[in-house]
Amino acid sequence: MTTATAPNRLVLGVAILGLILGAWGVLEALLYGTHATGLTSFLPWGLGVALYLTFLGFSAGGLPLALATTVFGKHDYEPLSGMVAWTVVVTELCAGLAIALDLGHMERMYRFLTAPALTSPMAWMFVFFNALLGVYLLKIWAIHKNDARLVRLFTFASIPIAILFYTTNGYIFGMLTYLPIWGGPMVPLYFVVAALMAGTALMCFLAWAFGYAERLVMGVGYGVLTLVILFALLELLMGLTVLQSGDTANHQALQAILSGTNGWVFWGLHVGLGIVVPIVCILLRRTARAAAWGSLSVMVSFLATRWVFVVPPQSVAPLPGLDQAFIQERLALHTTPQLGEWLVVVFVASLALLALSLGPRLLPALFRHGGSHV
Repeated sequence: MTTATAPNRLVLGVAILGLILGAWGVLEALLYGTHATGLTSFLPWGLGVALYLTFLGFSAGGLPLALATTVFGKHDYEPLSGMVAWTVVVTELCAGLAIALDLGHMERMYRFLTAPALTSPMAWMFVFFNALLGVYLLKIWAIHKNDARLVRLFTFASIPIAILFYTTNGYIFGMLTYLPIWGGPMVPLYFVVAALMAGTALMCFLAWAFGYAERLVMGVGYGVLTLVILFALLELLMGLTVLQSGDTANHQALQAILSGTNGWVFWGLHVGLGIVVPIVCILLRRTARAAAWGSLSVMVSFLATRWVFVVPPQSVAPLPGLDQAFIQERLALHTTPQLGEWLVVVFVASLALLALSLGPRLLPALFRHGGSHV
């Protein structure tokens, strides 16, 4: 990790600059809550929720690695355990920060502890979030102690918790049957596959950036390729199901995703950058560098992937003509993210970049098998 110091300084400089610029968005969110956003009564989930789901996906890289090393006996990938454990902790904390800033009244979060509603999936999401974070913090401690028995124990423990956590997030959307496309039994599976795709992509890129063996990078890269194809097929099946359903609201939601102001986001960023580019890079080039850049394209486009699922379906009126009953800015069925919302994105992304880049310096024991690409 001692070579290539210039790129390190560049990455650190970009991260610090992003934190400085994004601090205004965080301050605005703390002072004014949702009043400083483009959210409306009919469209309450926007860029902040998409950002939360983005980093939620990035945190899922620990699950496929845990399954590979413990369930399927792929011990060759164990050198990645320390790096991935640090990545999970960083991205989970960033996801928590993103959703906290989007709540409007984050000071009320203590009620999850004082008055939990055990029948609420959001309450269980909070439980699994903290349980997963706690397990990975303990795993980092065990790796630092070089205690293989504890590392294996915490790795095993992380598997069911991670599955429950990512499934619960999808279940929250799947139970909202009054909103088109969201409601349905396939949505939790869709969320898990999307999270695994994003998390594995981040793991692949960081494995290359931190100079791990090329065979490990390529192995993870083929995992990214498999998950991208699986995700694309699952999304295609969901789209075809909507088309064949004959439901007007579902058709309107699908049209809102595929065309209009969201059309270029779906076709250009999500399909083009998030699906076509990684398939071409990994399948045709078959090098560690190509796998890393293909994974980076998945990561960069993942916010768009989450946006097109979260926002356009909310633009369909729950009742026909409801959007014309009262004409008021806060009753609109569309949203345009404000500057402060984008600055929050910059801040959270910069915080993740800073923490990930400082990982080898702060906790070298976790990255002992790495090299010097960054």
